[in-house]
Amino acid sequence: MNLIRCRVTERSPRSSAIAVLAVFLLFGASGVRAQDAEKKLGWKYSASLGWLWVGGNSESNSFAFGLEARGKWEKSELLLKAGGTQTESTLKTRTAIGTVDEYVLQEESQTERTAELYFARGRYDYNISKYVFVFGGVDWLRNKFAGIDSRELVALGAGNTWFDKPVVRFKTDYGVTYTFESEVVENPFVKTDFPGARFGYDFWWKITTTTEFASVFIADWNLDNTDDVRIDCKNELPVSISDHFKLKAGLQLLWRNDPALTSVDVYDTDMTPVGDTVLVPLDELDTIFTVSLVFEM
Repeated sequence: MNLIRCRVTERSPRSSAIAVLAVFLLFGASGVRAQDAEKKLGWKYSASLGWLWVGGNSESNSFAFGLEARGKWEKSELLLKAGGTQTESTLKTRTAIGTVDEYVLQEESQTERTAELYFARGRYDYNISKYVFVFGGVDWLRNKFAGIDSRELVALGAGNTWFDKPVVRFKTDYGVTYTFESEVVENPFVKTDFPGARFGYDFWWKITTTTEFASVFIADWNLDNTDDVRIDCKNELPVSISDHFKLKAGLQLLWRNDPALTSVDVYDTDMTPVGDTVLVPLDELDTIFTVSLVFEM
């Protein structure tokens, strides 16, 4: 990540934006407490954990985790989330030393991380009316295999609540953002700090007394580089197995029209390395499927 030097009397755009958002969130939360002094803030917490291990001729170790805290007032809501996924794979190489009749078998194992994604986000919604709300939020993401070493985003906007029933909820929102991005391989032709526009929806449906469906969609448009469009679509299907535990299947699609770059070694036609590298774009789409156990209280 590039370091920005500044005088004590000056503020970087990043610190100014985050400071403005922090004031917005604190002011909104304090306003809610003042208006709903007689009401207790209702908090719900949940934690999820998914794990897969394969051993023997091939070895793989994958896990996913998530933490969520949601507080609700009469006219507002505060959501805090964090989570991640990680996969490590072990490649075994066997070599026979000697002759076909008499040999010694040697085995070497090399373990490397093949997938890694972590995120954290916070969002505060305040209802102006039954159908209109304003919001502010901050997001952080690390997805090195998609070329993102760190991405911080600040968002402000408004939205509409179309349905908010005991069995179904649907909301859309529209906002402006500012992104601070550090890529694993620097792209010299694009800016790492840029303004943007955002559209999203939040859909929840209680299918049965034990089964729910949730879908959250976020689209971010880079206003500095209009070819750069990012989409994050996450769908979840939790099924209750007790008062506090659920089994949850999740499918997340991460798509970027102008993906980050990666450095690739150059080889001669006889596969001899020439000592140079070229920058090529990564894949546009990442797909993440998880099955996890969720604990709620």
